[in-house]
Amino acid sequence: MEGIRERIAEWLRRFEASFRRAFPVIFFFVSSYFIILLVFGLHYTITASAVTVFFSSRYRRGNASLFSYLMLIIHETLIITLAAIGAWNIWLGTAFNILVPFILVFTQSTQFNPRGYFSYALLYVFLSLIPPLTPADFAIELISLWILTVYMAVVIRFWNRLHQNAGTAHKSIQAQLSEVSDLVLLLAYPERRAELESRFVELVREQTASRQSFSALSTRETQLNDMMSTLLQRFSYMVADYDWQSELDSGAVVELRRLSAFLAETAKHIGTPAQSEQMEMAQNLLDTMRIPEGRIRIFSRSIIHMIDFMMHTADKDEESNSRGRINWRSLRHELAVRFSTESFEMRHAIRLAAVMAISGIVSYLIPLSHSYWIPFNAFLLLQPSTEDSSYRMKTRPVGTLIGCILQFFMYPLLPGLWAQIAFSLVMISFMYCSVPGTWYHPIFSTCYALTMASMTMAGTTAIALRLIFLAVAVAIVFVVNRFFLPIRKSSQFRYSVKALFRLHNRYWNIIRRGLVAETDLSLSTDILSDFHMYYEDCISYIKQNPDPSSEELEAAMIILWHMFSELEQIHYLVRIKSIQSSETDQIISLITAIQKDLYPIIRGEDFPELLDKIHLQRSDIAYVLKGYLRNAERLLEYKAVIPF
Repeated sequence: MEGIRERIAEWLRRFEASFRRAFPVIFFFVSSYFIILLVFGLHYTITASAVTVFFSSRYRRGNASLFSYLMLIIHETLIITLAAIGAWNIWLGTAFNILVPFILVFTQSTQFNPRGYFSYALLYVFLSLIPPLTPADFAIELISLWILTVYMAVVIRFWNRLHQNAGTAHKSIQAQLSEVSDLVLLLAYPERRAELESRFVELVREQTASRQSFSALSTRETQLNDMMSTLLQRFSYMVADYDWQSELDSGAVVELRRLSAFLAETAKHIGTPAQSEQMEMAQNLLDTMRIPEGRIRIFSRSIIHMIDFMMHTADKDEESNSRGRINWRSLRHELAVRFSTESFEMRHAIRLAAVMAISGIVSYLIPLSHSYWIPFNAFLLLQPSTEDSSYRMKTRPVGTLIGCILQFFMYPLLPGLWAQIAFSLVMISFMYCSVPGTWYHPIFSTCYALTMASMTMAGTTAIALRLIFLAVAVAIVFVVNRFFLPIRKSSQFRYSVKALFRLHNRYWNIIRRGLVAETDLSLSTDILSDFHMYYEDCISYIKQNPDPSSEELEAAMIILWHMFSELEQIHYLVRIKSIQSSETDQIISLITAIQKDLYPIIRGEDFPELLDKIHLQRSDIAYVLKGYLRNAERLLEYKAVIPF
């Protein structure tokens, strides 16, 4: 008996925590529901569900700009227009069911943010499956969307004022520089290594998250973010391993403390008139640095150079830099990668387009009410990975069946319309408290949907149709999931590993170009960000899927990280013209030989010979090149376990 009471108490604690987390979403949905119900009527309350999806993904990010809400309204208008046109006939509907999901996945998602498309796609699904029947209907749906979007902006602003510290908006450049200042200071204290690593990983995750979307628009803000990403990659040069601690004498500690103090002051003044003094301080630090050649010196000088570059960028004319310009080279590369049949974006875009086209045709041809439940369920069942889709095809039918049974017994007890509305809102509130994908999540969404449907048809008919249409959706998704460009996690892991080597090769190409001309920093920053995301993806997969080769695979990934840190240092030294013009041909032939031995499958035949050939006037670049090749030799030991 005591054990039962403890389990009940634990369940109540978990429910209370879930309700607290979901309360803002519940409040927004319920209030939106009543706004539309009282102003436009019950038929249009579906727009409350659509806009709540946007609210749930945005309210914790902080206050968005007026421009972002304006763009959201434009996108909503475009989507509802396409949904209305698609309702004219089966051919237009099928064309849009292919085109719209494909474009949304292709432009809004990445392998590292696989559900980035979800909010817009769900809006399209809602509006296309229950399209406006008349111009008046179209106008009312459009106006209700606009009203709720403005209401969302107001609620988010109020929420963030009420909980000023609760948001998870991305850190500003100033806050990130302040954090880097603290991390530089921690380098001088080896006993605080664990704190250094945890804070650095969190900072990288925060910075990387801001780049998990498809955009080639370049503004001063994106340029500064690019530079911050590069700076963090240079910092990883010190976290990748700790061999440099043998250089940590009293002189090195003094230089690290000076660098930390410089970063702290720069964080306060970057982008202000006072930053001119910091530019002078940067040059003074470079001129007075007295520590010998080695990793600490290379690291410190590279950080100072990047900070100086950031201050010059922040000092540019604000009006000319606030207007976005398209980085065509970055755009071409991003499109080339995404159009590969191995890429997540291409495969999932095609899979989702196929599911929506097939289920939409089936729904159109079935002469029964609420047949839109087929494509709606199919959309929710198809997940970015094959394994997750298979899991949902098991959990959703279970939850739906339980929800139908609960609805069968509860609905006759509801005395009238307002009782039915109250019951449906309680069920949807429980749904927002639940974890999507679990077996119990569909219980509450099913009760909500069936209560709404039972207002216009017999309750038992609605239950039967819900189960039949779900079975049809499961069958469609099963076929696509199993036979149509399946996205298995093991395949994505192999793709990520190959991407790490491809990024090495691309970075060498940028370095080669930098030997004879200036290079665009945004390109190298894209590579750095992609590398970190692919690396984290690989490490996560290895830890979640242990096997006899896991330790060796993880060791190989860490060596690749070391090599990439050294590669970024080489790029930095090339950018500051460390290589003499007489040595350019030697370096280019060295790069060609390294690329030949490393990509697409590591061979390592020439690594020992290449080490003997490195004779450069600057000891710093020779030091980093030799470190890179030694790590490449170590990587060769793990060739058998690397899934090329």
